[in-house]
Amino acid sequence: MRFKSCFTTGRRVLFAPLVLLLGTGFAGCSGSGIRLGKVTGKVTLAGAPLPDALVTFNPVNGGSPSAGRTSADGTYKLNFSRKIDGAMVGEHTVIISTYQAALEDPPTPEVPEKVPFKYREGDDLPKATVKSGSNKFDFTLESGPIQPPPPPKGTKKKAADVICY
Repeated sequence: MRFKSCFTTGRRVLFAPLVLLLGTGFAGCSGSGIRLGKVTGKVTLAGAPLPDALVTFNPVNGGSPSAGRTSADGTYKLNFSRKIDGAMVGEHTVIISTYQAALEDPPTPEVPEKVPFKYREGDDLPKATVKSGSNKFDFTLESGPIQPPPPPKGTKKKAADVICY
């Protein structure tokens, strides 16, 4: 039994819907169905530009986060994916951090956290509402404690607060 190429007559009919299906699936990633806005801005800490900080926008109503790293002058541009700039339209919780874990391959040292705790975790994280088109969000961070506040005296950790490995 001899198989014919899918480009030969008869097989082309089956191949065309497959191309259309795959093509529309990939097109959805580039904007059809997902509305994005371009996002840029500047991050400062205690009045000075904050270089090499990761700025992450997490959609409040679910969806994919967007992130960008600040340059030496504190400016950033968000990326939705490697090839697509921007963030999903809607309200976002913003997390800013400079911590980078040490890596073995290639060897890189750990980079300590410089951003105060209140801009990285908790209920009072900065918020931003992304709209279609261009958006600019500057974040002026105030100095503060890097570590989380200790629990109030007299309180015990709950079982859920303990992490076991």
